[in-house]
Amino acid sequence: MDADYATVRQFLEIGCGCKSKCTVNFEIGQVYHHILNMRELTKEEKDIIVMSNLKCGNGLTTKRGTPRKRSMVSYNAFQKPVCKKTFMLVNDIGRSALENLVDHYRQNGPLPRKHGNVGKKPSQAVIYYDVKRVVEFLQNYADTYGIPQPAAPRGSDNTPPIYLDSGKTKLTIHKEYIESCREAGVRSLQRTAFCEIWKSCLCHIRIASPRDDVCATCEGQRKNIMKAIEESEKLEAAENFKQHVINAQKERELYNDCVKRAKETCILSSDKRTNHYTFDFSQNVSIPHFSRQMGPIYFMSLRKVQIFGVRIDGLPKQLNFLIDESETMGIDGTQTHGPNSVISMLDMVLDTHGRGESTCSIHADNCPGIIL
Repeated sequence: MDADYATVRQFLEIGCGCKSKCTVNFEIGQVYHHILNMRELTKEEKDIIVMSNLKCGNGLTTKRGTPRKRSMVSYNAFQKPVCKKTFMLVNDIGRSALENLVDHYRQNGPLPRKHGNVGKKPSQAVIYYDVKRVVEFLQNYADTYGIPQPAAPRGSDNTPPIYLDSGKTKLTIHKEYIESCREAGVRSLQRTAFCEIWKSCLCHIRIASPRDDVCATCEGQRKNIMKAIEESEKLEAAENFKQHVINAQKERELYNDCVKRAKETCILSSDKRTNHYTFDFSQNVSIPHFSRQMGPIYFMSLRKVQIFGVRIDGLPKQLNFLIDESETMGIDGTQTHGPNSVISMLDMVLDTHGRGESTCSIHADNCPGIIL
């Protein structure tokens, strides 16, 4: 049985306790359905219905002009006079809410109530200067500890990302922000607002994940800037870092131009066609590989498989070579990433998947172990 229905039935059976015994004129279903209908209304609609069933005494003062301490209030329900207790049950309203509504009715009449804070800005609201301080803090933090990338990744805007150390989290950065605000004697925002501003205004500043490919030269240049003591050393290190980013940008533009040219000429004849190949070794994979393996001690040792991928941008198509432990070159697989294995697999791709193009361009990872 519904708890509200049981409450209504118990109230009508016991009675309200007044001398008029106003509950004897009502049925359980009638009161119960009226309560459910009142709950479906908005706050303003419910206030209007409640005030329409009220009748307050005239005036806030007596005939002598003194403030009236008590005023007669009569209540109606289903067009019948009832006591205050029954009126509260039928209209599903509490004592404090009813008293506040009666005071509003005496002062303003049967008009909808308006909250006192309407049109006023809360004291804890985020203002322009709060957002500005967060943006400036994150920009300065990224300039000091961030690793800027030469270009934006594919499928995103034209803003190159700036990677922060993967050892940092937004929580630790927020604590540093609070400490800086405390030292400056200004107001600081909570972590939720801090992260929302970061996401909205500076989405290109990211915390590097363990899978993000970070340039070793960028990391070394950044450390040189942090280790520099004198101003001249810092300027020299910053200039070297800037020049490296510019060179990386030129390399990225050349790479994109090669890919574009390969896609545009793929439908031409073989003497006018050009192609572009990109290859790299991936991390080795252990077999069996399960994310939630129950018994890792079941196998004496896992089987390692090397992955070598070649991307043919003119088709477009990608080929992946799986190199088992028994197929590696050298003693104990010491030459798996050496020039002989790379040239062999690349020659196989050019021989079997080439389209007879007259020219081609090749890009490889800058790992020193891959030598052509």
